Amino acid sequence: MNKDTTLGRRELNKRQTRERLLNAAREVLAAEGQGGTVEEIAERAEVSRATFFNYFPSKDDLLAALYETHMDSLTRVVDDLLARETTTQARIVGLFTDFVREAEALPGYLRAMTLELERISTSPQVVAARGDRFTAQIVRIVDLGVRRGEVRTDHPPQFLAQMVSAIYLSTIRYWHHDPAYDFVGTFANAGLFVAESLAPVEK
Repeated sequence: MNKDTTLGRRELNKRQTRERLLNAAREVLAAEGQGGTVEEIAERAEVSRATFFNYFPSKDDLLAALYETHMDSLTRVVDDLLARETTTQARIVGLFTDFVREAEALPGYLRAMTLELERISTSPQVVAARGDRFTAQIVRIVDLGVRRGEVRTDHPPQFLAQMVSAIYLSTIRYWHHDPAYDFVGTFANAGLFVAESLAPVEK
């Protein structure tokens, strides 16, 4: 076996172990909420505690990695929305609907995950960077809508995208803090409200 083959297999094993840890974290968060521990995640991934720390220096680093996978997923969702022959308003509603589908498909996980992200996002720089990255995806939808005459032009696209982001994230926060919150209904209404708010202003 040559050196390149050995290195290739080693890197593949590393990627597979890292993915197992991320999948295990999703399962533990879904089952245990914020109380899930490093030991539980390692056990679920069938690796040692030491192996966990070889890949992630702390649980918070693993949570940050999970956030990155969500941002990658959001990019793919926006790619798909932009590829559809539909209106900007339908794309915005679709963005909100996608989160509801994910929350229903992974009961408990997204609630725990977003709560944990709030907990670890103590640095204003980190909060701003994450917000900017999320808003950048919404700008893509808004920009296309402006070019098609489907979005108001009395405010800059960046500002409109920030307002969409603010409503999206604040709706999630309400969901965090009220167990009885009608998340599905409210998130659907929020998507419709935002879509209507982006429509061109009649003169």
